[in-house]
Amino acid sequence: MSCLFITGTDTGCGKTVVTASLAKALAARGVDVGVAKPFASGLDPETPEEISDIRYLQRAAGLNEPLEQVCPIRLRLPLAPANAAPLEGKQLNIEMVARAMRRYMSCHKITLIEGIGGAAVPLTESYLVSDFVKDLAVPVLIVSRSALGTINHTLLTVEHLRSKNVTIFGLAFNRIHGGALDLAEEVGPPLAARIAGVRNFGIVPFVSGTHPDTPPPIEDLPVFSDTIMEIAEELCSSTH
Repeated sequence: MSCLFITGTDTGCGKTVVTASLAKALAARGVDVGVAKPFASGLDPETPEEISDIRYLQRAAGLNEPLEQVCPIRLRLPLAPANAAPLEGKQLNIEMVARAMRRYMSCHKITLIEGIGGAAVPLTESYLVSDFVKDLAVPVLIVSRSALGTINHTLLTVEHLRSKNVTIFGLAFNRIHGGALDLAEEVGPPLAARIAGVRNFGIVPFVSGTHPDTPPPIEDLPVFSDTIMEIAEELCSSTH
C-alpha cells in the first residue's frame, strides 16, 4: 500500500488534523510522503491560499507543490461539490481529477489523500466521495469523533464504504474537546470498532485551541500520540 485516503463521519470531525499529523510523523521518519486534497470547498477568494487546508497539509509534510497538482478542484461556496459547482457555473471533470491523483500518487513513496466532508458527500448528483475512493482503489482511514454518538456515525460510514467494496484500513477517533475522557469516549469507540469488525487505532488527543474551522499550529499537532505513531508505523511497514 502506497496511498491512504482519509475520510470522516462528518464535516469538522478532525480529518485535517489527523492527515497533517500523519504527514508530519512520516516526514519525521524520513519517508517521502505526499499530501493531496482533490476537492475543496468554502475557499473564499478573499482568503489567502496560503492558509487553506491543503497548504496546511503541505507545510506539515514539508512540501510546497502547485495547487493544481494537489487540489485540482477548489470551490468558493462552503457546500458539497454537487451543489457548489453548479451554483458557481462549473462542471466537475471527475476523471481528470482521478488522473491527477494517480499521477501524484506515483510521485511519492506514501501519499495521503484527504477527502471532503464524509464518505457519502456528493461530488455530482450521481457520484459520491466513496465512488471516487473505489475508482482510485485505495484503502480508507475513517476519522470519527470520540464523543457520544460516534457508534452510530461510525457504523453507518463503515456500512456505506463496504457497500461500495472499499477497503477499510482502520478507525481513528478524534477528540473535539479537552479534559479527561468521559464514559462515552471510553466505551463508545471500542464498541463501534468491535461491531464493525474494523481495526481501532485509538483516540487522537485534543489539541488545546483547536477550532473546527482553524486547525492548530503545526508544531502543536499530536504527532507523537500513540494513535498517530501506530498508523504511521503500519503505513511504513506496509510499503516494504
